[in-house]
Order: sequence, then structure tokens, then C-alpha cells
Amino acid sequence: MKMWRVFLSGILLVTATAQAKDLGTWGDLYPITEPDLLTTIHDRLEAMEESGELAKKQDEFKQRVIEHTLRPTPVNGLAIAQKDRTWFVDPTFTVSRDIKDARGVVFAHRGQKVNPLESVPFVQTLYFIDADDARQVAWMRAQKPATDIVKVILVKGDIREATKALDTRIYFDQDGVLTQKFNLKAVPARVTAAKDGKRLQVDEFAVEGQP
Repeated sequence: MKMWRVFLSGILLVTATAQAKDLGTWGDLYPITEPDLLTTIHDRLEAMEESGELAKKQDEFKQRVIEHTLRPTPVNGLAIAQKDRTWFVDPTFTVSRDIKDARGVVFAHRGQKVNPLESVPFVQTLYFIDADDARQVAWMRAQKPATDIVKVILVKGDIREATKALDTRIYFDQDGVLTQKFNLKAVPARVTAAKDGKRLQVDEFAVEGQP
């Protein structure tokens, strides 16, 4: 029985060797010629630089950045106030987890309701205007805030032009974050501390005349 196994193994080995012979070349073979991506980009940039196209693109990009910086995307969903309106915003929030100070002492426990105005009073006046509306710019010039700290916040308009017109530092409500926080629906508007000191008072003011 062992001899038959040796003989069978020999036949299988010879067959496998015969089947492994070189079958030659089937069809034409070509080297891979796909260009390297970085090389392609480098060559393209060099060509653009030589033609002056790159400098032009850079200038266009720089100008777009400057324009967007001076005139950010306007806040959506705001109208021009047609009547005076007043409401209050309570900044009280519920603590989601224990909050500790630098020494590890917990000063706000999870589930506790905290009104930040009880610890840090609101001592500034915020004005929200559309600087593309000359009436609102004129309205802003006529304001006489009761606080020393005053911030003019645009919801639309050119920051540089507004700075010149109002002779003050100008802010912009990027992405309407503050507009949503104070639930503004129209401008011009003003945010101040309420008399009780525990809430914020928001006033919208109607503007007269044609825009």
C-alpha cells in the first residue's frame, strides 16, 4: 500500500510541474503611464504662474475674503420693525452636571437652576441694526444709552462703512447667534438689563420714512 502511495504522489508531482510551464505572452503589454497626482498639480501651478493666471486667482481670492470680512452673510429672517415691541429674556438654565472651581469645590450641582445675572450683572447696552438702511443708521446716531459699555451689532451691512458713519467699533452677529438668543424678529432693536436685574429687556423700535 505504501508503494502505491509513493507512486501516486510522483505522478501528481510530475503533472503539476508540467502544468506550470511558461505559456508565453498573450496580447500586448504596456507599462503603467498614469502621472503622479502631485507632479500634475505642480506642473499645473507652474504653468499658471508663468501665464499670470495664478496671480490673478490669488488676487480674486484675496478680494473675496476682504469683501466677506467687511460684509459678512446677512442674518436671515429679520424684518424692519413696523411697531415698538418689548419683551424679556430669562437667562436661567439648568446645570447638566456638577461644576467645580479650580480647587475642586462644587459651586453648581447637577439639576440646579442658575441665573448668571445674579452673579454677573448685565452692565452694557446692545444695539442691533441693518446698516444698509440709512434710517437705522440715523436712529443709531440719535441713541443715548444709559450704560458706559455700548456695542453696535450689525445684522446686515458693511462693517467699514458703518464704522465711519457711527464713529464706533462695529460688531456683526455671525450666523445670527445673538439674534436667536434674544428672539429678535425685526430691527432696529436694543438689549439692556431689566429693572429687576434678573432678566434682559429687548426692545424693537419702529422706523419712519422710506428705506
